[in-house]
Amino acid sequence: MKIQVKEGWFVGKEFDGSDGWMDGESRGLFYSFLSAVFNDEVSVAKIADFLRPENSGQLEKSLELIPEDKSARLQEGIKELKQRWGGHLGDEEKENLDLRREFAYLFLTPHGVNPYESIYRGKKKLLMDKPWEEVRNFYRSIGIEKDKSQMHPEDHIAVELGLMATLAYMSGRFLLEANDTELMEEERKDILKAQYSFLEQHLSKWVPQFCNDIAEKARHPFYRSVAELTAEFVRADLSCLQDYFTNDKFTEEGR
Repeated sequence: MKIQVKEGWFVGKEFDGSDGWMDGESRGLFYSFLSAVFNDEVSVAKIADFLRPENSGQLEKSLELIPEDKSARLQEGIKELKQRWGGHLGDEEKENLDLRREFAYLFLTPHGVNPYESIYRGKKKLLMDKPWEEVRNFYRSIGIEKDKSQMHPEDHIAVELGLMATLAYMSGRFLLEANDTELMEEERKDILKAQYSFLEQHLSKWVPQFCNDIAEKARHPFYRSVAELTAEFVRADLSCLQDYFTNDKFTEEGR
């Protein structure tokens, strides 16, 4: 399995929000959206695609299935994003140009933010420092590799979020498609454990500060909103997975 940042926000079976937060593919949808936003420039059309009811609507439905203290800020953030970007914009060409300029300013110039875990967590604050090695080894340990067409290193925010999207889609599909119940449950445990471990050991360790830095430096409201949503989504997802484990959803052997 390879980590890929997909053009479409949602890949897989339709999900109506009837399953639990851990079982559905809405998490994969949102991780895919965030991964694509940080991977490269986005357009008004791509943002509007994510905000279509069949995409963002299913995410909002699944958010209703988790405690309000974990979902309230996410719901508010998505609502604000839809109000600002869900409708027709007067000058789409100008808005696309502004988005491209902001992406370049934030992630491609010295004045912006470095989207690499090594910069935030490495002792030397250099690219491909020890955190990069740890992330790369983590991918290998679960049998996943970065797609060769992906230009960013393994510890780039887009690649790390892409990993979470890949694993979230996999856990949803196993539940929907597997014929062998025992094999399905065992593989599902492994996939969910991998997601929990990666959030706990990596994303939660640097993404909050990374998003704070974006919020402080961003000049465009879209990237400020996305930064806030990213930090909140990582926090909420980790909290849900922690609850999932501590509520004895797994046997001792499966933990």
